[in-house]
Amino acid sequence: MSSIRKIPKVLIIAGSDPSGGAGVQADIKTATAHKVYAAAAITCLTAQNTKKVYAVQEVETDFLRQQIEAVLSDIEIDVIKIGMLGSAEIIDCIADVLARKAKKIPIVLDTVMVATSGDLLLKKDAVAALKSKLVKGAFIVTPNIHEAEVLAEMQIKTFWDMQVAAVKIKALGAKNVLIKGGHLDFEDKKIHSTLLDHQDQFHEITNKKIGKSNLHGTGCTLASALACNLAKKEELVEAARKANSYVYRAVVKNLKIGAGSRVLQHF
Repeated sequence: MSSIRKIPKVLIIAGSDPSGGAGVQADIKTATAHKVYAAAAITCLTAQNTKKVYAVQEVETDFLRQQIEAVLSDIEIDVIKIGMLGSAEIIDCIADVLARKAKKIPIVLDTVMVATSGDLLLKKDAVAALKSKLVKGAFIVTPNIHEAEVLAEMQIKTFWDMQVAAVKIKALGAKNVLIKGGHLDFEDKKIHSTLLDHQDQFHEITNKKIGKSNLHGTGCTLASALACNLAKKEELVEAARKANSYVYRAVVKNLKIGAGSRVLQHF
């Protein structure tokens, strides 16, 4: 029993991607690659492949609550990673359960709004609930440029804009904010992300841009890798840098498994 306690454990609360490139499937692959135990509660079922999302079926909230409570009542979770949410009702459900059952567990919130294919994954009327119920109190929020624009209610065109947006998102109640810069074009042909920590210090994270714009699952994978590193008790900035490096390597070795977007090589 003592050996079980020593294994870092992450609870993933997210949607299912049957094609395996993103969502819970990518999260579990990432955890496995990091030698972290992954438990998972499903928020939404999707019918999708590498080309598009064909349908979304939200899990009934009472059953979602039972999934989360069942895990938390039995397993000592180190970090909770939240991905696709779908609706305000699901957000309300998760926020309620975590407030009652997981007050002291750090939350890595990946604010999933739109799929790589362009399909909407979060209803527009759910953004206010996301801000007030889950961004507020999250240990770290990991939006991409488009998601950060929605959360901060501003346009982001430069690295300076990213930092301004991070301050605004942190003001919503998140302890730390990591804005991913993959959707901006920088003159040096690199990706620049910005991390604003709980001490209001900025940290820049960079890597070479590969040139593949149609990669599926990068956001899910980064947030999960970060959650795994935090579950291993790594310091935040180092955990973020290692997560970014892991995603970069997975992107370099990307796979063409279907007719649409490429996927990461998690192993």
